[in-house]
Amino acid sequence: MNQIASQNAPSSWVVVPHFMFGAITWLVVTLLIVFNSAAFTQHFFNPILLSITHLLALGWITMVIFGALYQLIPVIMEVKLFSEKLAFSSFFLLGFGAILLAISFWFFSFGTLMFIAGSIIVIAVVLFVLNVLVTAYQSTKKSIERTFIVTAVIWLLFTVLAGLTLAINFTHTFLKPSHLELLKLHAHAGLAGWMIQLIIGVSSRLLPMFMVAHNLTTIKLTFAYYLINLGLIIGIVSLYLQVNYVVTISVILVVVGIFGYLSYLYEAYQKRVKKQLDIGMKQSALSFVVFVIPLAAIIILALNFEILQRITLPLSVAYGSAIFIGFFTSLIMGQTYKTLPFIIWLKVYRGKIGKVKMPLPKELYHEKIAIAQVWIFALGFILFLLGILTTINFLVSISGIVLFLSVALYNFNIVKIIFHQPKNIE
Repeated sequence: MNQIASQNAPSSWVVVPHFMFGAITWLVVTLLIVFNSAAFTQHFFNPILLSITHLLALGWITMVIFGALYQLIPVIMEVKLFSEKLAFSSFFLLGFGAILLAISFWFFSFGTLMFIAGSIIVIAVVLFVLNVLVTAYQSTKKSIERTFIVTAVIWLLFTVLAGLTLAINFTHTFLKPSHLELLKLHAHAGLAGWMIQLIIGVSSRLLPMFMVAHNLTTIKLTFAYYLINLGLIIGIVSLYLQVNYVVTISVILVVVGIFGYLSYLYEAYQKRVKKQLDIGMKQSALSFVVFVIPLAAIIILALNFEILQRITLPLSVAYGSAIFIGFFTSLIMGQTYKTLPFIIWLKVYRGKIGKVKMPLPKELYHEKIAIAQVWIFALGFILFLLGILTTINFLVSISGIVLFLSVALYNFNIVKIIFHQPKNIE
């Protein structure tokens, strides 16, 4: 696991701000859920929900992914990050742009403010993509994990450009499909093209390493890669052309590809040498169990059963909530306990062997608080889904309070890790 803190690792000042900004944003999102529960029991195309979703996707999930990836590139590609200055610039622009975009959605302002916010985010992503692609080009390490990461950042660029185009189309309509269909195109390019593929690329390398699993074949990952990207391309084209039955086929291709990846992880779990999973890995495992929920939901929505027409809207919101909060968020929170302690440990103890008392990286956070955080999060997520599916606003608000408590504990541990100080040997 010390590979995470390799000699090619970037400076901690590049990585740590991403985790701090993301953790605070996620805490703010839980408060927005508490006081705006009705947004989750209406049609998904409402200003408050769009605002919260983009804040969650950009200010929390994408922000932490950026930071983690800067640290993990040396592990996966065995090369130093191309530019730390580009990394910090993209951090600042992404954070600023995410806040502006959330504000513009909140007030349903599709004019100048949204265009400025979208442009700032595009610039941030261009800097990030340039950094990752140049780094990948310098690497001699060729692997399916590297291919997933490179492909994911290209999809991210497509996603934000599509989002900016969609914002312009709101005020100056020039595209044929409805705004709702274009929103689906934009959302799934981001979900399956960017987030899921990036997570596959990183986790397929890290999770077997954390579990100490050997002799794994990458055939399942290659299978997953081609099916997911084929399904995405077909799906986006058919969404734009409004060929619904082809959209269903594309969903099936993507889901089958994802199950190929999950099968790879299950194989790693079976072959693991480290039988006892720590709290970070337990929450990560929980996220993959939850992942089955949005996969089932998207298939049901794509098949468009007439008998289920009544619950299409709450199921759509539940689908998005399950993938953003149940899967991405749970996985990121779990993996924080696997990556951030090593980053800070490297910063604090490099060159101090024999001079100070050196704890294990896992001793940089409070384990009992982390355990409580996971259980409270699980309860909050269950209540959240039930509130959405039953369209009970009060239940959504209660779930927001429970999630807030969980995220407050998570933030406590984040602060404890980041501000860890060494103890001198007596």
